[in-house]
Amino acid sequence: MQDYQRAFVDFLLEAEALKIGEFTLKSGRTSPVFLNTGLLDTGSRLARLGSAYASTLLDRVGPDTFDTVFGPAYKGIPLSVATAMALAGHDVEKACLSDRKEAKAHGAEAASGNIGKRLLGRTPAPGTRYVMVDDVLTDGATKMEAVAFLREIDPTCTFAALLIVLDRQETKPDGSNAVAAFTEATGVPVTPIIRLTDVIDYLVETGTIGEEDLARCRAYWGEFGTDEAKAWAARDTATA
Repeated sequence: MQDYQRAFVDFLLEAEALKIGEFTLKSGRTSPVFLNTGLLDTGSRLARLGSAYASTLLDRVGPDTFDTVFGPAYKGIPLSVATAMALAGHDVEKACLSDRKEAKAHGAEAASGNIGKRLLGRTPAPGTRYVMVDDVLTDGATKMEAVAFLREIDPTCTFAALLIVLDRQETKPDGSNAVAAFTEATGVPVTPIIRLTDVIDYLVETGTIGEEDLARCRAYWGEFGTDEAKAWAARDTATA
């Protein structure tokens, strides 16, 4: 783990956005870990989140691989702004752009045609290279729609990455891997600020998680995890 990732986990814990316990998910599963990005809603917290996205981009994607930070409506809108501002703090100047759920019916955007009606920001130049930012990836539907929309605007555009806060490394109820499915369907690689298994390893390293909670994490991801997470659970169970 990089220092910015350790600092990010500490930040999530301080904000009580990351919790260890027993939480019922939409899937009906009882998870020992829960992330609520809705709590990252103040100016300082959004700035910290934007800084983590920017650090991830600079560390693992590269500032020369993209032109624009795209945030799909609605949660992605403030994330794209926060990320672009944080990048500017590193002297990396990038545009931010989002889409609209409802086409704008007035103003210059509406007069510019169908494309302008659907955009929140400047119409991108041909061949624009994007990174997309959002909080989580569940079924990927919103992100797939955004990729299709931008490719409809300009078939020559490209995507360096989709950035998310946390990869839970968990399969869906049908057994599929949402992250892998998104990349397979769109060709866009997914880059999380942090992976679930790295979070747990850091909590162990800092003595932040108890043995009972750790055992439940191993059991949960041993059953519902991706292949990578199952290997982590088996490794830690074997060495416990």
